[in-house]
Amino acid sequence: MNSRPLRLATAALLATFALLLGACHHQPEKPAPRVALWAIEEQGHAKGWIMGTIHALPPDTTWRRPAIDSAMTGADRLVMEIGEPIDPNVAGQALARLAMTPGLPPPSARLDNAARSALGNVYRKLGVDDSRFLNEESWAVALQISALASQKAGAAADNGVEPQLRKAMAGKPIVGLETVDSQFAIFDALPTKAQNVLLTDVVREAAADRDDDADMLDLWLRGDDLGMAREANSGFLSDPVLHEALLAARNRAWTERIDALLKDGAHPFIAVGAAHVAGHNGLPEMLKAKGWTIRRVY
Repeated sequence: MNSRPLRLATAALLATFALLLGACHHQPEKPAPRVALWAIEEQGHAKGWIMGTIHALPPDTTWRRPAIDSAMTGADRLVMEIGEPIDPNVAGQALARLAMTPGLPPPSARLDNAARSALGNVYRKLGVDDSRFLNEESWAVALQISALASQKAGAAADNGVEPQLRKAMAGKPIVGLETVDSQFAIFDALPTKAQNVLLTDVVREAAADRDDDADMLDLWLRGDDLGMAREANSGFLSDPVLHEALLAARNRAWTERIDALLKDGAHPFIAVGAAHVAGHNGLPEMLKAKGWTIRRVY
């Protein structure tokens, strides 16, 4: 398994913790971007647009294209996972409220032998140990290890798609589908076994020293929704409990919100983590099931 789907399925949370896609090194020249965009239509008229996002990018990454710019201009609001700019202090307070359970065993004692060995390697690379995560639940440990690994690689949270969208659509209302607290609460509600699956997956990727993120970035830039759909069903998201909690259930709830916005006359530009727009239980397909016409915009 690998934890790339974490970056795609938990967009705002991972941006909060600087769980960023892509190493910050020089990128060779690439073809013009074809980031996937869908129009939501009714009787041949566009009512809104959907785009999957990557939450941090290498410097000078070009992802916008004329169809995306046109959709942003035509939209009357921006819809994202979390509406307000994320304040790290607020996020830290929310984490402290939900992540602590007195008497928990240290993270290394929650894993099997192979994952425990990998965790030791990760700890040495990051300069931390079990004491850093005293009494923290496994989901919070997983998020923070990923954040520390990304920071060590030199990633920067202010270079993602979401800050660029806020700037490009300045002056238009921003609607949040969730809050920082509600996103943390989703993780906090995970059964212990599922939390440890998540932690194991994050640890194994952090220990592997692979540049899988570059492959993910390439899929996104090429608009390879089939490839993204495969990723949305791989790694820890292949675990039924995690897939339902972190992806499918949230998509169903978001679909209800978006459907109501559209029926109220809104023309939203919807930008959420790329896993949320991929495959049969992605937002485009769920909105199609609600009766909307969904058209891929090339």
